[in-house]
Amino acid sequence: MKSKVNKTFVTVMFIWGIITLLRVLFHQTWYDEVHAYMMAKELSFLDIIAQMKYEGHTFIWYMILMPFAKADLWYPYPMLFLNWLFAFIALIIFWEKAPFNNFTKTIVTFSYPFLAQLPVIARCYAIGVMFLFMLCALYKNSLKHPLWYSCLIILCANTSVMALYGAAAFGFIFAYDLIKGALNGVVSKKDFRISFIVMAIGAVLIMWQLGGANSVYLGCNTEFIAHFMEFIINNNLLLDVSTIILIVISMFFYPFYFWKNKKVFFFGVFTIGGLLITFITKYAGWTHHYVFFWIYLLISVWLMNFSSEKWQKLKNIAEVIITLLFFVLIFNHISFSMNYFHSASKFLADTIFDDARLANSRIILYNWADTRILPYIKSSDSDIRFYCTGEKPNSDASLNLGLVCDFDREGGIYPLWLNKSFDKNKKSYIILPIEDDISVNGFSVEDRTFKMNFEPYKIINKTYGIFEIRKIKK
Repeated sequence: MKSKVNKTFVTVMFIWGIITLLRVLFHQTWYDEVHAYMMAKELSFLDIIAQMKYEGHTFIWYMILMPFAKADLWYPYPMLFLNWLFAFIALIIFWEKAPFNNFTKTIVTFSYPFLAQLPVIARCYAIGVMFLFMLCALYKNSLKHPLWYSCLIILCANTSVMALYGAAAFGFIFAYDLIKGALNGVVSKKDFRISFIVMAIGAVLIMWQLGGANSVYLGCNTEFIAHFMEFIINNNLLLDVSTIILIVISMFFYPFYFWKNKKVFFFGVFTIGGLLITFITKYAGWTHHYVFFWIYLLISVWLMNFSSEKWQKLKNIAEVIITLLFFVLIFNHISFSMNYFHSASKFLADTIFDDARLANSRIILYNWADTRILPYIKSSDSDIRFYCTGEKPNSDASLNLGLVCDFDREGGIYPLWLNKSFDKNKKSYIILPIEDDISVNGFSVEDRTFKMNFEPYKIINKTYGIFEIRKIKK
């Protein structure tokens, strides 16, 4: 029997490894990946800590990137392969320690979060899931290794806000068990003190990073609902109806099931409730955030399975439901899961720098997402400027907010602002997404004293245009 389990594990992980490594090799980084890299390249440790309240994350991923970013080593492969390794380790732990059958484990492995997102998109989420799974694996024996467990909680909390909810829930449960264990003589006074000191230091570190977090990223319940429905709807009637039915069933079944174990009930309510409150009131979230609903539900069922065999029939039902919930995610974004926002970073950079005319001109970045080309710029002499400020590229956190410098309006190119980045001594080009108000045939904007014509130079897949700017005095 053991041989059969091992063969299944090896076969599944081999197939998973080939698919995800090929995706990693052909993945072009998108804005959020690049933004973290540029911060690691430009900022010091203390600067990164201070910047976290604008990022909505915690610092560990940025620190991991820092040696490679500052040395400018082999971008983007260290970032991509380290992230892949964290996802790989997470699945190894899941296969070895999770109390599910091989079919459930296979479905989870080939679902959207673990096949298309976590191992491929080099952000702070895969490392957080790895630490969450480590905490699950040690859950039953946490009091036997209190120092290791407290350190894992703090490491997990400092990967992302998405993982912070799980780390905090594990932390509260562990603190309760630690106090109870100390009173009963199961935990030594030394381990009790050190574990609490570690978690206290971690709590202070979290408050230092996220205290007074940026209030600009406001959530909206209608916006969250729209984004979430976009995530679960696949334009396949059978799949869409099945997904909605499964979610409704889960909303009624799992609270009843988890109530049998108060700690697991607390974990589920704290994590999933915390995510909901965040998405509704603070930040509406996107696809790469919503997968944590599934991950925290998976972890809750995992923890529940450690309890007594008394509820075996309900355990089987719980596993069937969680398997089906991940099964529908196999089809989620199956045709466009890798088409993240503005992800053609290398292609866009090569389009510019392989063209002698563009490479020797001034390039103006209008949209914050176009800073995704920055790590591909090897020469400090490259003349790239931000729209409206005229400054050279940097990791300015305000670029997260929308159009560069234009976060009070939804759009519009203003001649007065553009004039700051325009160079009268050389040709100036601007990169613009082709939208309703941007014509592939060119357009113009004007002020009281001058007019600027935008003449198309290169149109990329009818989605992006590189326009030459000509300034005309009135």
